[in-house]
Amino acid sequence: MITLKLWARLARATGPRATDVLSAIAFAFATAALLAVLGGVNAFRMRLEEGRVDPLDGQLVLTLSFVAAALLLPAVWTLAQAAVRLAIARRDDRLAALRLAGATRGQVSAMAVLDAVAQALVGVVVGAMLALAVTPGIARIEFQGLPFTVAELLPPAWVWLAAAGAVLLTALGAALASLRRVHVTPLGVAQRVSPKRLSLWRILGFAIAAGAYVAVVVLDLVPAELSVSIALISVVVLAYSLIGPLMIQGIAWLVAKDARSPATLLAARRVIDDPRGAFNIVGAMSVAVMAGGFASLAPAAAAPGDALAVDMATGAALTIAIAGVLGAVLAGIAQSAKVLDQRREHQAMHRMGVELPVMRAALVRQVALPLVVGVGGAAAVALLLILPSFMLWWSSAGSVITWALMAVGAVAVTLGATAAALPLVKRVATETAAA
Repeated sequence: MITLKLWARLARATGPRATDVLSAIAFAFATAALLAVLGGVNAFRMRLEEGRVDPLDGQLVLTLSFVAAALLLPAVWTLAQAAVRLAIARRDDRLAALRLAGATRGQVSAMAVLDAVAQALVGVVVGAMLALAVTPGIARIEFQGLPFTVAELLPPAWVWLAAAGAVLLTALGAALASLRRVHVTPLGVAQRVSPKRLSLWRILGFAIAAGAYVAVVVLDLVPAELSVSIALISVVVLAYSLIGPLMIQGIAWLVAKDARSPATLLAARRVIDDPRGAFNIVGAMSVAVMAGGFASLAPAAAAPGDALAVDMATGAALTIAIAGVLGAVLAGIAQSAKVLDQRREHQAMHRMGVELPVMRAALVRQVALPLVVGVGGAAAVALLLILPSFMLWWSSAGSVITWALMAVGAVAVTLGATAAALPLVKRVATETAAA
């Protein structure tokens, strides 16, 4: 009860801040994306149960919708983590002051968690309204030869409540995870825990998944049904998250070694120090781009006029689009959180004469480097794995061009969203004291 009163008084004293609004926006987009995906799954389920589609094709499309949902869930989790990190970053000094005044670590941690959950609750409400607003637009898309209806895309009330609960639980889990890495102490704002080094076993894990795909799907050494092939493709796509951070760290090391400008060197060194965090920003988009590469093969491999192949390509494009929006929001939120986390570093660099344009350029390149490596690597791996069917794939120019344009568009939107964090650089670097 005392903790709740302290939190309420702190909230009234400080009032809503820009970082609180950004955190709520992040939770809103995460909620809206989750509800949109669940709405699509519900529509495919209803069509199958009501017998409006072929049972075999309907079951396959429903399975693929679950796969798409699974590919987007990590983005929702990462977005929630970034929102929580942004919320906690602006409270560190105040929480440390409370510790000096006699508050326990448990009370301080509870107040930080309450901040995150309160912002998540606001985000859930706004996200639900946003999902309702975009549903009529989504209803214009055709799947299985039928246009969606608004009623199909609105799942039962319990699904909405479950989605809201999932986002709130995600916020709670992300807050607790953040507090394990950032412990507020009485005599210092935060005690940071260095991230663990990446293990080379990640390469072996991806190689096993890719090898199984080649043996079963490409070489047909082991007879398997279509559902098994789809499962193996999903495993390969998700396994990319194992080697993605390693690739980003390796390329960043090469860039740092030959860097010709302070901004490039600074950005590369930051990526090397935290390759997991760098990949988390672009991971969902990279996975979606890889899945889209596999799905773009479907129209070429199918018989002329096969609606299922068209649906797969359309679904892949939608997945990339949703991942691109989440990735753009995540980039803006995550980079804002990084600027606030590193405010003392920015202040020190500014006092030593580092110009603001250099710090801003480093911030943009800190996103651009993992973005190009992560998404480009995902596209390259997808092309490599479908190489035996390359000529067949290339014969379906429409799906190939759509896939490429969606990937490039997602990258461009993400880079544009990074600009949201640039004004914070001057504000933080020129502060006379940590905010």
